[in-house]
Amino acid sequence: MTTTKLKYASVLTMAALACACSSTTISSGRSSGGGIGSGLTPASRLVTLEADGSIPDQNFASSGTRGEVSDIRNNSGAVSGFAYQYGRVQGSNQYLGVAGIVPTTDPGGAPTDATATYRGDYAFSYIDRGRAQDRTGKISLDADFTAGTLEGQADGLEIDGTINGQTVGGTASFRDVDADMRGVIGSERAVAAFAGNNNGAVLVGGVNADIQPEN
Repeated sequence: MTTTKLKYASVLTMAALACACSSTTISSGRSSGGGIGSGLTPASRLVTLEADGSIPDQNFASSGTRGEVSDIRNNSGAVSGFAYQYGRVQGSNQYLGVAGIVPTTDPGGAPTDATATYRGDYAFSYIDRGRAQDRTGKISLDADFTAGTLEGQADGLEIDGTINGQTVGGTASFRDVDADMRGVIGSERAVAAFAGNNNGAVLVGGVNADIQPEN
């Protein structure tokens, strides 16, 4: 397993899928730092990650190193998981948060049961005018494939997802920000990333959870 340090003043977290060759890793814990500066406008968007799990260049301003990304691969050698990043965009007044899942993320085949429970990890950052808060922990998600819902909550984070086939949509919410969510779900795991903002805050992150056996 290799670790690559960031070269810009933003936080990047990748949650790689647990597989036979490695365990799930999320790089950052609960911490805080500087918030959205005066005169900066919050913005957010979901992005498509590169095949190696990296985030396409967002032209973030450089002022130091914060965060890291772990390179963990599945049995076929393809990177899986989600990543997110935030910071001030160079040459603008925009404070941007982005998130996405790796295109090679494999959730397994289509679920055959009407309902399922997924348990695993979450990681997110909430940045307002006062400070940046980075949080990680465990979450349980309840999927109802008949109703098309995926729901769960942990540490103030609320997942209100939708399921269409093996595609996850819906929203993730923390405090006063609702973030658009996008991901995949299957017979092995559910992986999703989310990004959103309001006039004073940005929320970015993701969830990575394995299906649980029936009782």
